[in-house]
Amino acid sequence: MLKLLNKIKYYYHVFQLRHNQLLQQDCLSEELRMKLKVKAIYHNSKAVEIGLKM
Repeated sequence: MLKLLNKIKYYYHVFQLRHNQLLQQDCLSEELRMKLKVKAIYHNSKAVEIGLKM
């Protein structure tokens, strides 16, 4: 059960990472682009952290 939960968390963070990266590419506002970049970095670090546990 724990492995399934970790997989779900991993794929959630990967999805959010890619979603924020796509939004960042199309963003016109520099301020919003930086916020999206911070979110993408966070989700990347969480995905890597969870991926190492798997």
